[in-house]
Amino acid sequence: MIVFLEKIRVKTIFSIIDPIKVEPLELCYLETVLNDMNIESYIVDWLFGFSPPKGITPDIIVLTGYNTAENEIIRSSEVYKNIYPKAKIIAGGVHVQENAEYFRVSTIDYVFHSGSLNAFKTLIEKIINNDRIPLNHGVDSQQQDGWHIGEKESLYENENIKPDRELFYEVKSKIKYLDKRNVALIKGSTGCPYNCSFCYCKLLNNKHFIACDYEKMIEEMESIDAEHYWVVDDVLFSTRDDALKFIEIVKKRKSNLNIIGYLRADFIIRERDLLKRLRNAGIREVITGFEATVNRELNEYKKTTDAADYPLAISLLKQNDIDLTALFMVQPNYGFKDFNILRKFIKANKIDVYTISIMTPLKKTKLYEEMEGLLIDKRPERYDFLHLVLKPKLPKFIFYILFYGLHIRLLGSKRVRRALFDKDR
Repeated sequence: MIVFLEKIRVKTIFSIIDPIKVEPLELCYLETVLNDMNIESYIVDWLFGFSPPKGITPDIIVLTGYNTAENEIIRSSEVYKNIYPKAKIIAGGVHVQENAEYFRVSTIDYVFHSGSLNAFKTLIEKIINNDRIPLNHGVDSQQQDGWHIGEKESLYENENIKPDRELFYEVKSKIKYLDKRNVALIKGSTGCPYNCSFCYCKLLNNKHFIACDYEKMIEEMESIDAEHYWVVDDVLFSTRDDALKFIEIVKKRKSNLNIIGYLRADFIIRERDLLKRLRNAGIREVITGFEATVNRELNEYKKTTDAADYPLAISLLKQNDIDLTALFMVQPNYGFKDFNILRKFIKANKIDVYTISIMTPLKKTKLYEEMEGLLIDKRPERYDFLHLVLKPKLPKFIFYILFYGLHIRLLGSKRVRRALFDKDR
């Protein structure tokens, strides 16, 4: 039994410089499952030059990708089915989990919409045993008389399966988060405990949030030879107790870690007295979704933060020597004044590293439901937060000039310049 595991990636304008380059973590989890089953597997990821091995015929091909890769996943299934007509093709990943219906095509045999690795193991076992009775949960199966639709399922606790790190060690010199190199991805929680209208992750696992086990997360970090650890959970700490628990575990284990993680601005302000201790416990960079600098927009997003507090949050991180990546979104109805307000905010608060996205409603989110009738482009590859999918107030050309113009200030950032020009790091 041979399995190909492929991450389908769609390039953006920033792919030219690749400021962030990370391993396909979801495939590394699947590889662990297959290794435990003594099944031979190969990861295919063109980002790192891993192409399908020549002279090897797969029995199963697993295709994953983000929302922008929807059409490419289907196209790849057509190519693979033509080359390997007997291979069973599985589509999966976080986008598939909430959008299974778009992948029920003739060249895909199974649409895996469960978040459970144990369910993935069960599916592989059924394929190996040529068991044609479809699973009733977590998987849509193509039958001779049509599709059998599996019910959605939920996880209620972490499965405690660690990703295989063989690929990480092979490519770690190429992995980066801006100027930080040798960065291992870490996943601790499932879903998100907040209710922002634009958030897709909130929908995962039937909206059931599973909190992180910090002891196990830190133990996993300690087992990986990396310079930095990027925790990709939607939020690293949502309560004071979370942060205190993390601090105590690091202290007890005498861990020495450099961690990148997501924190909300209201947490940073509310728990400001813990920031120094968090810095000492290994928090080196915080990624914060400010989204907007005026409360009207934040209220529309159901963000439940106050833009008036943002300068204090930024200042507190600087005082405690914690790097910040600030995340902003511009709305299609922005005029000159709105772009200028955001530009002045970034300049006034001396934000060194930031990203700016175009507000993009993702399928199945509350925002998408509210705006579906207003969409001017439904091509999945355009939903990369860098394209207008809603009609702008300004002419498109002017909007894009102002949008990309906001990025010019980044060239003044030492960190960004190191990321762009120090190729040997």
